[in-house]
Amino acid sequence: MKAAVFHGPMDIKTEEVENPKMRDNRILVNVKACGICGSDLHMYKLNLYTDILCWRLDNGGIPGHEFSGEVVEVGSKVQDINVGDRVAAMFLGGMAEYAAFPPLPGRTMAKLPPEVSYEEGATLEPLANSLHATLKGNPAKGENAVVFGAGIIGLGVVQCLKALDVGLNKIIAVDVSDLRLEAAKRMGADEIINAAVDDPYEKVMEMVGSVPLMFQPKQFTPAVDIVYDCVGYIKDRPEPLVIQKALEMLREITGRMVVHGLFEETVPLDLEPMVIKQIDILGSFGFTPPDVEQSLEMIQTKKVDRLGLISHEFTLDQAKEAFDTQSKVEESVKVLVKP
Repeated sequence: MKAAVFHGPMDIKTEEVENPKMRDNRILVNVKACGICGSDLHMYKLNLYTDILCWRLDNGGIPGHEFSGEVVEVGSKVQDINVGDRVAAMFLGGMAEYAAFPPLPGRTMAKLPPEVSYEEGATLEPLANSLHATLKGNPAKGENAVVFGAGIIGLGVVQCLKALDVGLNKIIAVDVSDLRLEAAKRMGADEIINAAVDDPYEKVMEMVGSVPLMFQPKQFTPAVDIVYDCVGYIKDRPEPLVIQKALEMLREITGRMVVHGLFEETVPLDLEPMVIKQIDILGSFGFTPPDVEQSLEMIQTKKVDRLGLISHEFTLDQAKEAFDTQSKVEESVKVLVKP
């Protein structure tokens, strides 16, 4: 079969490889669409997280862990799945014509209802990540939320905040790409900030106002209740560290930050604002089966628009071009590879 094979930093080639081996507890899926994730870019640029992002081959590995397709073979021990079923997969090796994996509902796969396209199905895994992060922040009526990063995860957080309909006061999206910020606006952000142009702290303060600190009443902080860090740390970006900016702009006592972005290296961090303002920092990674179920329902009922996030589609032969395009934040939002 044909597959995109990762060999090292900036080195992906489309090659002929052996078909994945079937076992009695696996299904074989003919892949229809596969997304490129932000974590895939950490791998592509710096060879980070490769072992958990690639289906290993004798020479290199097949990336792709958010994909959809049609079941073409079912192992003898597999129940409740039939040849011809349409599925979204959250497993490895999706950037190929075929992928084989054990079908664990809500963990490695979900059946797609007729109303959900293969393209939308390929965005289920990142939406489940976004929902998991969103719920960790426990958004409540009247609060102000700031989402750093308008890639597929951050945009998904914006979509979830709107779909949950808790009655937030403002949703503010921050990014360095006007294209992605325009997408955030379409998906429900009340305000947008280009961090390459404006200081997010000052702009957020203008948008939501300020509140005094309890123990330092002559000092003020923006009235921000939740910050979602969907960036982490990207080495080749010059902007200040997002997690530091988040600590500075959160209100005291009830302020909380959800960190979902990954870090390309260890970073220095001043934690004094966290201590003085008694801020909660929450880590978020992956998803749970209920997250997958709820995310699929939101796609099926059109509570979220996932097709509107897909900016580019490439063939499997164009895998290298697809990764290069996804790396250009000013030019792309979500890139799909379609074998």
